[in-house]
Amino acid sequence: MARRLAGLGVCLGHLDARQVHDDILERASAAAVAAERAGFTSVWAEETTARPPDAVPYEAFSLIGALAVRTGTVHLGVVAEAGQRRAPSILSKIVTSVDVISHGRAVLSLEGDRSDSADAYRLGESLAIARAMMEDEHPTVDGRTYSVVDAVNRPAPVQAGGIPLVVFLHGTGPGVAALEVCARSADAVVVAGRATGVGEVMSFLGDRQGPRDRPGARVAVLGFVQADDPSAAADVAGMRNDGADGCLVEVAAPWSVPQIEGLSSAW
Repeated sequence: MARRLAGLGVCLGHLDARQVHDDILERASAAAVAAERAGFTSVWAEETTARPPDAVPYEAFSLIGALAVRTGTVHLGVVAEAGQRRAPSILSKIVTSVDVISHGRAVLSLEGDRSDSADAYRLGESLAIARAMMEDEHPTVDGRTYSVVDAVNRPAPVQAGGIPLVVFLHGTGPGVAALEVCARSADAVVVAGRATGVGEVMSFLGDRQGPRDRPGARVAVLGFVQADDPSAAADVAGMRNDGADGCLVEVAAPWSVPQIEGLSSAW
């Protein structure tokens, strides 16, 4: 699982939902194709932030579904932001559709709050339901926050080895409870911030000796930086040198192809 997302991924920064973007697919396709040709392993879309009443969130899964037919090798996902809007059962069905359309290149992402130990229970339930929805015939999971009863997910995912489960970690603090859930049930975690923050997560996960209920001996660790940050290149290099599996780089809209091509040597 870790090898699928290793290296660089590009995140298509969110659009301003208050403006009309009639060329969004062409711009996103050009960016995704450029990233694929430059050796990136994944392409991610970001949803817009709602600003009621004059703007609603842009539906990013529709975009990565379209990009699935414009690309051939990169994995495709949506950045999980704090306050995730979709129940894990619905999210699993959406991502499964992307996996089928892309011939096995979808990624399912969830968000976890490191600053709230109580949130770890919700995250654990989300991962359990997502796994069951995508791997079991008729899953039933009776949770405190989320539940499914005799669910059906057809057509099933087609990705060999299953769809990777990725957790975007938000918040501050040690986040021991959330990290323990990730170490047991996730395939990869994404950590925003400097290389030191990524190193702290890697250290925790490296020291943990408990069992895992996912394929592979360990959870992969990916950084997350913004391409326009003056220290982005140094942070990416620091993560690579410290042994991180990869890094996601956010490129602001309208997603400059030359900027994406220039980032290819950062890892």
